[in-house]
Amino acid sequence: MSKAERPKDSAEWRELLKAGFEYEYPEEIRQAPKRSLRRRARKIYRQDQKVELKRRIAEERRREPVTAGGAVVLIVGLLAVGLAANHWWPDHAGAPSTVIQAGSPDDTGTESSPAGGGGPTASPSAPATPKADLSTPEKTAEGWARAYMTRNPPVDKDQKVPVRRAAPWMTEALEKNLEQFDDKAWYQLVADGGVATVDKVTVGPADDDRVRKQADTPTRVWRRVTVDTTVAGYQKHNDTKVLLTEITRGDDGWRVGRVLGV
Repeated sequence: MSKAERPKDSAEWRELLKAGFEYEYPEEIRQAPKRSLRRRARKIYRQDQKVELKRRIAEERRREPVTAGGAVVLIVGLLAVGLAANHWWPDHAGAPSTVIQAGSPDDTGTESSPAGGGGPTASPSAPATPKADLSTPEKTAEGWARAYMTRNPPVDKDQKVPVRRAAPWMTEALEKNLEQFDDKAWYQLVADGGVATVDKVTVGPADDDRVRKQADTPTRVWRRVTVDTTVAGYQKHNDTKVLLTEITRGDDGWRVGRVLGV
C-alpha cells in the first residue's frame, strides 16, 4: 500500500480493519443442526475473539507504543494464530439434553469427593471410563454426572461422545434421547474454546416442586444432582449445574432414566 492509499484518520483505519476480517469458525459450529444454534454460536465466538484481540493489543501497547500500521500487523498475526488454533480445535464433550417430566423423592444426600486434581486443559486422550457402580441411586447419579458433564471438544469431536461415555449409568431410552438433543451448552463451549472438568458432584434429596409429589419407591427415586465444573478456554471460570434425575432399579442395579435441567 502506497502512502497515498493509506487511511488518513482513525475512522478510515477502522473501516479498513472491519472490511478485512473474516472469521474462521470451528467445524462444530459450522455443522450445528439448526440455524439458530449456528447464529448464536458464531456470535459468541466473534465476541470472544474481539475480547481476546483487545486484551492482547492492550498488552502490546503497554510494552511500547503502536502505530496504526503496527496495529494492523499485530492483528493480522493474532488472526493467523487463531486460524491455526481452529485447525486443530474440535469440540467438546458434553451434552445437555432435556428430558421428560419429573416426580420427586426425599432422601438424605451424599456428597461426592472432589474429582482428581488438575486444571481443565485439553488432554491428549479421552478420559477413561471407570467401571459403573450401580449399587445405589447416589452412586449411579454421581457416576453419570461425572461422565456426562466432563467435556473436551478437542478430543471428543462430537457432542454424542459424552453421552456414550455416560451410557453405563443410564437407560438406553435416555441415551437415545440425549444423543438426539440439540446441546446448546456444547456449542457454547466450542465457541468459547473451552474444556470442562468436573470438580465435585453432590447428590441429595430432590426437594423440588416439579417432583415433590412423587415419593421414593423400592424401584424408583428422584435425586437432586449438583455438578461443579471448571471451564478453561479463552477465559477460565467455574460453573455449577443443578439437575433432577429419576433413577430406576433394574436387574443389574440402578440407572438414570430421566433428567430435568440439562
